Amino acid sequence: MSRTQPVELVTMVLVQDPQTKRVLVEDKVNVPWKAGHSFPGGHVEVGESGLSAAIREVREETGLVLATAEFCGTCEWFDVPGGRRKLGLLYRSDQFSGELHASAEGRVYWLPESELTVENSAESLLTLLRVFHHETAAVVSEQWDGELHVDAGTTRY
Repeated sequence: MSRTQPVELVTMVLVQDPQTKRVLVEDKVNVPWKAGHSFPGGHVEVGESGLSAAIREVREETGLVLATAEFCGTCEWFDVPGGRRKLGLLYRSDQFSGELHASAEGRVYWLPESELTVENSAESLLTLLRVFHHETAAVVSEQWDGELHVDAGTTRY
C-alpha cells in the first residue's frame, strides 16, 4: 500500500488592522463552496514556501504587503476515494503596508470580526477562526471542499 498521495497546498491569512482591530475580509467570487466573507489566500506554487505564498496572495488580492505572518495551524479536506487531500496553511498578520484594493478574486474591506456570522461568511469561516485564535491547531473535513470541524486528534499547546 502506497503511503504517498497528491496534495493540493493552499493558504489563508487573517489580516488585522492593529489600530482598529478590524479584520480584512474578501468576498470571493466563483468559489466551489458557500460564498460570503472570507480571508485572502490561495494556492502555494511549486517551489514556493507556505509563508511566501500567503504573503504573495495577500498582495495580489488586496494590494497590502505583509512584513511577516504568524503560522496558526492547518485545515484539511480529504478525498479518500480519489486518494488525495487539500492542506490549508493558516496565518495571521497585523504588520502590513500599502493601499487596499480589490482584485478579480472579489471585493475587499475592513470589518469588525464580531460582524462575521454563519449567514454572511464563507463555508466554515467561523470554524477556521478557532485556528486563527489558537483555540485549536487543526480543522478537517472528510469531504472535498466540505464543512470543517475541529480535528478530534488535536489539543492546543
